[in-house]
Amino acid sequence: MAYFERDTADGGSAYSGTGSDGTSSGTYMVFDVSPDLGVQTGKDFSVIQTESFGGDEFSIQRHSGKRTWQLNFSFISSAFKTKLENFRNTVGGPYRKFTYNDGSTTYTNVRMSADSLLFTEVAPSVYSTSISIRQASTS
Repeated sequence: MAYFERDTADGGSAYSGTGSDGTSSGTYMVFDVSPDLGVQTGKDFSVIQTESFGGDEFSIQRHSGKRTWQLNFSFISSAFKTKLENFRNTVGGPYRKFTYNDGSTTYTNVRMSADSLLFTEVAPSVYSTSISIRQASTS
């Protein structure tokens, strides 16, 4: 199951504790429910394309690519909604980096997109939401 970990070195103090590797790196936020099947993964290459007045196209690739993830949650409780809202507010939406682990041995510093964790009430006190995250550095 995926979880997030607040990076205390990036400002903020709402999450604190010791990470699995022994470093002081935050408190794990384990999901109360698993995301829907079909977690989307991709890679953003940050390519800038422009066209000259003569019609020639030019492109610049800023880096070798950053991994992306899209997680959707269809039916979450109001308690889990509050937990996700607190996390979003602690990291300031896309402002601060945090560590993401997809259940493997890989830990990645990421930022969430500005439109992440917007909630839709699908039944009384039951919500749906999604979170889009992007690798914060190429290394």
